[in-house]
Amino acid sequence: MTHEVLISCALALSMNPFAVNVAAGEPGGTHESASWLRPVWDSNGGRLEVAAQAWDSATNGDRVWLVGVTHVGEAAYYQVIDELLASCDVVVFESVLPEGGRPPTEAATGCEMAATRKTAELLAGVFAGVAASDWNGAIKELAGRETRMTGLVRCLSRDAWNQPWIFGHDAEGNAILASLGSDGLRGGEGEAADIEVSISLEVVADDGGMLQRSLAEMLGLSFQLDSLPYDDVRWIPGDLDIEQIALAFQERGERIDNLTDLLSEQGLVGGIARGLIAVIPTIDAMFGGRVVDTLKVMLIEMLGDEKMIDGALAMHGPAFREVLIDLRNERAMAVVDEVLAKGRDPRTIGVLYGAGHMLGLADLLTSRPGNWVVSESRWMPAIELTLSESQLTEADISMLKGWMGMLGQQITR
Repeated sequence: MTHEVLISCALALSMNPFAVNVAAGEPGGTHESASWLRPVWDSNGGRLEVAAQAWDSATNGDRVWLVGVTHVGEAAYYQVIDELLASCDVVVFESVLPEGGRPPTEAATGCEMAATRKTAELLAGVFAGVAASDWNGAIKELAGRETRMTGLVRCLSRDAWNQPWIFGHDAEGNAILASLGSDGLRGGEGEAADIEVSISLEVVADDGGMLQRSLAEMLGLSFQLDSLPYDDVRWIPGDLDIEQIALAFQERGERIDNLTDLLSEQGLVGGIARGLIAVIPTIDAMFGGRVVDTLKVMLIEMLGDEKMIDGALAMHGPAFREVLIDLRNERAMAVVDEVLAKGRDPRTIGVLYGAGHMLGLADLLTSRPGNWVVSESRWMPAIELTLSESQLTEADISMLKGWMGMLGQQITR
């Protein structure tokens, strides 16, 4: 079971890091041998490096940066990503949307009321404790406490009938968020009826990425969602929502309970992960810092081994890859298509997704019109272990790498 927890944690940090590297200037993206994640060891220690590639359209001059990312890493790593994406006109980022997270304006005919209510309930929860009485004020206040959610809800500024939300109070004086229905007027019946949801005065803590945040704190690293500017107006979500993912799993005869339990530290596997993470700092202190550094070596090796991650994915069944990687990649590229279609001048778009998505995203990009070629590649150190600052010796690291190799052979049998 500890192997399962370790492997699941690795998947949570970066889905499916399959090999792909494209030679600069090569039309159509011929794939070479290097991977989007690679372990690098030398006399100074080791590091996990993650790739980013700039793809240019030879047809119209547009540029797409495919930026692979691990969800925990060094603070300097996220600073480098932030600086790279600062040159982009739009950044399409990965974040599975909560229920109600799709714009109601995209609702199918006849589903407008249900979509509007779901989004209103989501917004009311997100805006809990917000004192502002209008949309812009609520967004500004939210940005001061939860940048990730700011980027998500900014796309939800209108109800299904493309009308702005109303901030107000009910007869008892409680704060509410309201849609005025299809007619945009107070009162009404059927689709014209008002939809009102109470806004709580008590702030609800966001537990998104609890496992990943716990891992980052335990390893002395930073958590992606706490380190990047998700409140930037140029950053937009390019992902499915949890309902779409659950339905896709259901259609394939699978459930997502184990995965969501793991990431929220609930259920059997999530509980074991939570328990292990909780005791590691104590054990690490007893062994002079050797435990945390041992885990860093294991993560550097595991995330850099495509066969091990491939085997870990296979353990979850084919639906895991198809839903959590392929379908989400298609959604991300559909958002990129929408952005490119709106621009008249050449545009630069960043796509920030887990490194395991990059191979599929590159394939989808090259299948589109535009004659896309790679113009630049960068490797960024995400997790580092400096030998001179570690209690581990070169012999210790060599032994750990050998053990990880044997574990990989067991997983890939």
